[in-house]
Amino acid sequence: MRPQRLEGAPRGRTAGGFGPEAFKCNACGELRQGLGQEVAFDDLCAKCGADLHTCGNCRFFDTTTLWECRAEIKARVSPKHKANQCALFAPKVVRDLSADKAGRYQSPDDARKAFDALFNKKS
Repeated sequence: MRPQRLEGAPRGRTAGGFGPEAFKCNACGELRQGLGQEVAFDDLCAKCGADLHTCGNCRFFDTTTLWECRAEIKARVSPKHKANQCALFAPKVVRDLSADKAGRYQSPDDARKAFDALFNKKS
């Protein structure tokens, strides 16, 4: 039996570190910085136009639990990927691991030089 995870404990490969927090669209993966804790019922993804106030974009969404929700809900919300009026909705926040890597290498030659330097390869 797997031990229970503590609420608020880090999940995933970064264990709660690295990169700023961002909201990630469940439909297309588009990252939005600075969304805050508010997602209005009628908010749409700027990239794909999908609804954002959905179970799939909520931090409580979990397909392994009763009614696919870790919150204490009284009835199943359906459909999971369409806008809904759930009062317990909280935006799912992820770490933007690509934020600190942007602009690191100005050209492909810079990346090649960094790779060669890693293995002390003479040019």
